[in-house]
Amino acid sequence: MKIAFIGGVNYSYDLLSVILKDGWNVSIVFTYDESKKIFYSDIASFDDLTKSNGIKHIKVMNINDPENIKILQKEKPDLILVMGWSQLLKKEIIKIPTLGVIGSHPTELPKYKGRAPIPWTILKDLKQSALTFFYIDEGVDDGDILDQRSFSVTDLDDSSTLYKKMTSFGEKMLLENLPLIENKSAHRKKQDNSKFIEIWPKRTKEDGKINWNETCIEIHKLIRATTHPYPGAFTNFKNKELIIWKSNYLDDSICEPGVIKEIHDEFILVGTGYGSIKILEASHDNKNDLSKIFLDDDIGTQLS
Repeated sequence: MKIAFIGGVNYSYDLLSVILKDGWNVSIVFTYDESKKIFYSDIASFDDLTKSNGIKHIKVMNINDPENIKILQKEKPDLILVMGWSQLLKKEIIKIPTLGVIGSHPTELPKYKGRAPIPWTILKDLKQSALTFFYIDEGVDDGDILDQRSFSVTDLDDSSTLYKKMTSFGEKMLLENLPLIENKSAHRKKQDNSKFIEIWPKRTKEDGKINWNETCIEIHKLIRATTHPYPGAFTNFKNKELIIWKSNYLDDSICEPGVIKEIHDEFILVGTGYGSIKILEASHDNKNDLSKIFLDDDIGTQLS
């Protein structure tokens, strides 16, 4: 079975690595052009992986460009895997492989579709999510389901931990399903559209700006949702961007929103519309050590 692989992020890299190690015949790999780094915070370089395995590697701006379609048509893959890719595929690509095009989406399809599924899972307070493999057609995340594995989402999870869960599930699901696809015995289930809830919109870096008038719970949730591998929640401190990667909160009382209350070696306490945020990890002006970012006389400083 000849496989064409389309993917551009860390998740994609890990999945490609595991199927190559398992001996599957990946004849060509499409990844994002390096200029896409400004759009995808978790973009990955595949150069070492494709070079060491002797695989044809094409870097693209848009997978649907005519020259890329022609390359795929000439390659004649039996299966196309689309793992970690934001662009919808044109029908000219979808109809190429005889065994179909398999995509992945880290939600419990068909309940939630659309963009930025991991951050939205946290922002929507979901207690359960899933990784879904499905047959890509011309719609948005609405093809037949190949496989779906559910996992819990706790208050201790953030985008980083959910990304790791997604990757771990993806590796196992690929290794288990590829033999079934090759033998034409793979599971295929229509999506039950009566379970559809909503389509999530694209998120931008600006969506990570902290509004200190919100409650500590809402701000903490935003920090969890936007942390690595995403751009992070941010605010203004000394006329430069302060990115907050990890936090906790004290649901204590009404405070002065955005005002630094206490400075400690291990955390910084900042007031919100209700309660306080404990900044545990942050970046500012090329510094990552809290003791170098905040000085004792910064107490009372307004973050905005």
